Amino acid sequence: MNTKYIMLTSVAVVSMLTLSAFAAENDVDRRDAPRPQTRLHSDRLGHLGKGDKASGVIGMTVKNAQNEKLGKVDELVVDLENGRIVEVIVSVGGLLGVGDKTVAVPPGAFTRDENDKALRLATDKEKLKSAPAFELSRWQEYSTRAHVAETYRYYGHEVYFSDAPEARPEVKDSKSPENSRLRKNGNIASTQFGQMERASKLTGMTVKNKQDEKVGKVDNLIVDLANGRIPHVLVSSGGFLGIGDELSVVPPTAFHYDAAQSVLHLDTTKEALMKAPHFKSSEWPNLDDPVYSAEVYRAYRVEPYFSARVESDNTARNVRDRQDSRLTPLDQGSSKADVETTRRIRQEILDREGLSVNARNVKVITVNGRVTLRGPVSSEAEKQGIADIANRIAQRENVDNQLEVKGQLTPAATDK
Repeated sequence: MNTKYIMLTSVAVVSMLTLSAFAAENDVDRRDAPRPQTRLHSDRLGHLGKGDKASGVIGMTVKNAQNEKLGKVDELVVDLENGRIVEVIVSVGGLLGVGDKTVAVPPGAFTRDENDKALRLATDKEKLKSAPAFELSRWQEYSTRAHVAETYRYYGHEVYFSDAPEARPEVKDSKSPENSRLRKNGNIASTQFGQMERASKLTGMTVKNKQDEKVGKVDNLIVDLANGRIPHVLVSSGGFLGIGDELSVVPPTAFHYDAAQSVLHLDTTKEALMKAPHFKSSEWPNLDDPVYSAEVYRAYRVEPYFSARVESDNTARNVRDRQDSRLTPLDQGSSKADVETTRRIRQEILDREGLSVNARNVKVITVNGRVTLRGPVSSEAEKQGIADIANRIAQRENVDNQLEVKGQLTPAATDK
């Protein structure tokens, strides 16, 4: 018995030593193996960054860390169907003493200086002198995969698409079922190099649906430079909806760009557009809110590239938003009376001075004359003040006040 025990113990020890040696050898192999580069301009999936109007970014001053003026933004090169900012075109010639020159820069190379209302670029004038040029007058020559890849490498950034065209077959027909499937699943916006266009050219472009009806025109693009993304496209759709000055919020990947006709196609109807998120130009929602933005993407059956998770203060509200039994802005009634009731309440909330950001962004949903108020506010006074507005406009018996004071959200909701 003792002999067998000793033999078994010896075998176990030898096995453990062998496995330990094998693991150590593999660890050495992993340390020596080349590691994938970190994406500097970032694909940071799960994060919705701060958005700006494309029209506001174009024309912005560009400075370096030493506060020297390097130039100004001439244009944004975008790939709308993939929801990407491809490059930022900066006019630098006059300041560098090299005559007229415009260069392309990856969007993730910039940071915002809110105090100075400028963009910061971590480079010096000498580097810009040798930077890859981008002449807008020679668009076809410069808007290629190879030139974009060269630009990103110059600034030490990894491209968001595969650098080798053969690595992933591209879908030529943007209307094909395969393309629609990829776009819905969010894959196409992560890996494909698509059609480049000027942001300024897309702004003002006509939007039509499958019935060849004019839905509206592009009012602006919302751009997130840090992540190289276009989170939203704003379409002036009021005329089509018959409700005046109205902007619809649409995911960029929901569009098909017809470059030959200079038209954007959107698969929607008047009824669907009415139910999808839209707002008065004087009543802007918080487009940086991932919960609101996720609702925009769901309305067009597009998978968002970001997570809808928000800060813990809003946890209970977001759990309630996800419950099918609860109303969301997508349930907003489409009748003129319901739309007008919501508009009037929202307008008075925005006109009231002293309200917190949370209070100004509460959800107002009117269905068949019944108003539901939802979201966090900062105090009981704000909760009562908003309720008073709704009670006066829609009558108290028609108002369901579900507003919750920040910090007093129900524990039961947060545990779900």
